[in-house]
Amino acid sequence: MVFIVAAAVVNGVDASIDENSIYLLKNLNKYEENIEDMRNVVDNLKTDVVNEEKQISDYKNDDFFDRIIDINFQIEELRFYNGFTDVRGPGIMLRVTDSTSEDENLDVMDKIVHDVDITVLLNDLKSAGAEAIDVNGKRIVNISEVVCAGPVLKINGEAVPAPFIIRAVGDQEALYNVVTEEGTYAYDLKNKYGMEVAVMMSYNLRIPRFNEEDSQVKHAQSAER
Repeated sequence: MVFIVAAAVVNGVDASIDENSIYLLKNLNKYEENIEDMRNVVDNLKTDVVNEEKQISDYKNDDFFDRIIDINFQIEELRFYNGFTDVRGPGIMLRVTDSTSEDENLDVMDKIVHDVDITVLLNDLKSAGAEAIDVNGKRIVNISEVVCAGPVLKINGEAVPAPFIIRAVGDQEALYNVVTEEGTYAYDLKNKYGMEVAVMMSYNLRIPRFNEEDSQVKHAQSAER
């Protein structure tokens, strides 16, 4: 319409353009300017929306990544506390083997190290704060088994012969006292039954992880479902 009016003026179609036509022409120019301004506003808003969406996406990705890190940390922590990782630290080494006593008053069965003897020693060490224990390289965890199997013991499903080397990581003094002080089970094994019970401290013991193949959970199921 702007072009038509302009052409009319130039060609003399209507030499007497009224005031309404002039007012209309001015308003059309203003409308065009306003439309252009609105386009700029819309473009800016679109850019802002894109930037906001990118920030939200980055935040979600960062949050997701942090959650993955936190979950992995919890998994490793659980593996550590449940014996599924190698550990290192100060502690004691305890060597236990059958009695060599020639005391005829002792029954032959009292001279042999039984599963109950090792189990009691392990419990004593745990009560003294042992944080990791193994017997002849077999990591002791909550599902470990120590049972008699003829002349040997069966630990985590594998036959282990004497001598039995028990290693425990923890407070050295507390662990040492619980297997040396008078009245303890280890003290009685040595001084009453003549079994060889030797203990020494170590500042850098390495306890291997529990081998998942050594034992399988066959009957217990999660009750959290």
